[in-house]
Amino acid sequence: MDWDAILKIGVTIIVSFGGAGAIIAGVVKFAVNEIANSLQKKYELKLSKELEDYKTVLGNKSYVSKTRFDAEFEIYRELSGKSANMVKEVSQLFPSFTRDSRDDYDTYKKRYDTALDTVVAFQDALASNAPFISSEVQALFRSLELKCKTQLGDFVDFRLRPDAKDYVRDRKDEYKAVWKRTKDIQEELDSIIQNLREYLGKLEVIN
Repeated sequence: MDWDAILKIGVTIIVSFGGAGAIIAGVVKFAVNEIANSLQKKYELKLSKELEDYKTVLGNKSYVSKTRFDAEFEIYRELSGKSANMVKEVSQLFPSFTRDSRDDYDTYKKRYDTALDTVVAFQDALASNAPFISSEVQALFRSLELKCKTQLGDFVDFRLRPDAKDYVRDRKDEYKAVWKRTKDIQEELDSIIQNLREYLGKLEVIN
């Protein structure tokens, strides 16, 4: 075999390996780019999810000044206290766990007067603070107030009017309903307090 033949074979081998090397290099470069793109998309997806979660957290917060927060806090503390006192006294008109069968006008009248005073006190507090609270919260408290006033009216009919015994006998279904309303009033107050607790928990104070 002469040197020309050997040289040709060598060139062929070199070109052959060089071509394969180029292909391998190209494949490696493509794979690296694909991996990089995949990692980038995965990272962008993670960032996007974290951003959405952060927006959700921010969206659940209401930012208020410390002055406004303090003012709202005092208003809701006053309304909560007066509404709790009102419900406590009104509940004594037709207690959930007992049935007062005594025919004692003086005792009933004192109980009524005490409950009436708490209802009036709450009514005045709600009216004076109405411009500074949301209409939704006002409506919740107003509903509670009206139910308590209904109890007062029914107490007059079922306990204080001269023919109260006859009135009870003629309106047995209505009489049963007033006892149930006591529980409804107590549960409604619990619901309002829970709503206020959640609302105040969403307030973020800014300076």
